[in-house]
Amino acid sequence: MTFLQACCTLHRLHIFEMFRVTSLMLPTIALCIFLLAHQGFGSRLRPTIQEVNDPLVKGLPYAPIKQNLTSLKPNSHGTAHPLEGPGPEEVTYIIAHQTSVGGPNDNYYGLQAITDVYGHDLKTGQLSATIIWVHHTGDGSKSSLNTIQVGWHIHPERYGDTRTHLFAYWTRDGYETTGCFNRDCPGFITAKGATVSLGAIIDPVSDLNGGSLQNVTLKLLKEKTSGDWWVYYGFNSVPTAVGYYPSSLFTNLAKIANTVSFGAYVSVDRAQPTPPLGSGASPNDGQGHAASFSDMQTIDVDGTGKPIMEDLPSVAKCYSIAPVSHGKFFYGGPGGCA
Repeated sequence: MTFLQACCTLHRLHIFEMFRVTSLMLPTIALCIFLLAHQGFGSRLRPTIQEVNDPLVKGLPYAPIKQNLTSLKPNSHGTAHPLEGPGPEEVTYIIAHQTSVGGPNDNYYGLQAITDVYGHDLKTGQLSATIIWVHHTGDGSKSSLNTIQVGWHIHPERYGDTRTHLFAYWTRDGYETTGCFNRDCPGFITAKGATVSLGAIIDPVSDLNGGSLQNVTLKLLKEKTSGDWWVYYGFNSVPTAVGYYPSSLFTNLAKIANTVSFGAYVSVDRAQPTPPLGSGASPNDGQGHAASFSDMQTIDVDGTGKPIMEDLPSVAKCYSIAPVSHGKFFYGGPGGCA
């Protein structure tokens, strides 16, 4: 059975579980996420929470999470993104809802969502992030994957603190030789007059005891004339331009995205417990306690947002993700998984 056949079989059986990834498994997450989805806007979105534990995924190339930031080179990884593959002593969990194309004219020019933002006292070797993605899966091979991610994360190893930071990441070859966080390599261009930059601290954050909520609006938009991918960010406000990724950075994403996703992930050294995801509360704790995505939209060629309203089933391991209801879902959990 081929990798594609395996993923399609899982799709037909509707087996949606959490990705728990060991040393050689994580590079296939992007491919399996994308191959599992085949329906477009107006159809049911597919939650990408399946545990990968199959010999088919072993032996694929990967890069470690930990990397020396002083050795950066153009078109190389900064701190390698956890979605491209952990080192032998690391583990990553991912949860997400996603959609893909339903036909040749059903393409994506961006997405937008509001997510409340939180802070946690993480340790070096722990990472917790909430993100939105645009992708193009190319011909299905890992090296043809193009993706841009934007969101917020707590990443002590990267920043030397436990604050919450705005971040973005890109690649045009499935994390193999291109892409990086923020501006660690050539690629992202900051907008003239931007009031915030990638890597900036987000402050204040939401009250973990059910008090005031702080929200960020995240938006990725393909500009109609230039084809560049613009990053927008708003803190308790309408999002404004942070900057853009030139279309020339990409192969398939230079034309269009064929998948968009909303989700979160953690990565941790095996010697430590997994950190909180989202607010650290279960989705069942609801508004004011559990972390959420709301105002979920895809964006069409004219820049018009189309609300995502589908109700999605989900199954999770360690962390949880609730169905989408009226453009909103809750997610997260306390962690502590082995």
